[in-house]
Amino acid sequence: MDILELLNLILSRNGYEVYLCDNGRNALDLIRKVRPHLVLLDIMLPGYDGKYIADAMARDEEMQGSSIIIVSALEASEKMFVGNAQVKDFCLKPFRTSTLLEKVKHVMGDDEENQ
Repeated sequence: MDILELLNLILSRNGYEVYLCDNGRNALDLIRKVRPHLVLLDIMLPGYDGKYIADAMARDEEMQGSSIIIVSALEASEKMFVGNAQVKDFCLKPFRTSTLLEKVKHVMGDDEENQ
């Protein structure tokens, strides 16, 4: 099972509507079209990398309403996003599914503290 299938399984089983994209160029188009509440974004993507996508989202008013969680194997990734208010959290790969789900619930306002 690849990471996209895993993320789809985790999130859809927990009631989230999921859209998948495996490259940066298509991701920007999909984000503009869907206007998701949350984007799980890897740094290393074909086409546009995650840093480029996050910066493009910050510059585009239509995409500024989406929060971002960076899901990356790059430990230094947090430093790349200093100053980007849309980046709400980081999840280092490999991750525990429970940890990722906690972060998603928190950013989406679905955690127990917000109920």
